[in-house]
Amino acid sequence: MTKVNTLNLLCKTRITNQKYKHAEPIWSGARPKLSRTPKGANLLKYARNFRGLTQAESAAHYGIEERTLRRWENNEYNPRWNDVVALIEDVYMMEIIQVLEGLRTEH
Repeated sequence: MTKVNTLNLLCKTRITNQKYKHAEPIWSGARPKLSRTPKGANLLKYARNFRGLTQAESAAHYGIEERTLRRWENNEYNPRWNDVVALIEDVYMMEIIQVLEGLRTEH
């Protein structure tokens, strides 16, 4: 056997013979619930409903067709992030943080 093969065999044997200890979780009791960042559709729908505007009014203010906004809100198409932020800040006059906090407390 060559030196390289002998070294590989020794490493493989050592690895298979090792016993790995599983780390204890840092939390006690039940696992914390993971929350995901809401999609643009949820953000747009919440902000529009919060301001009491219709899809037609919102789309006209932003300069897009009503069906485009409807498709964004129904998650048929994913809006670009800059469109989501612009609609929320310019049309609905809200901060993105307000919308995120509102969605979090709503659920």
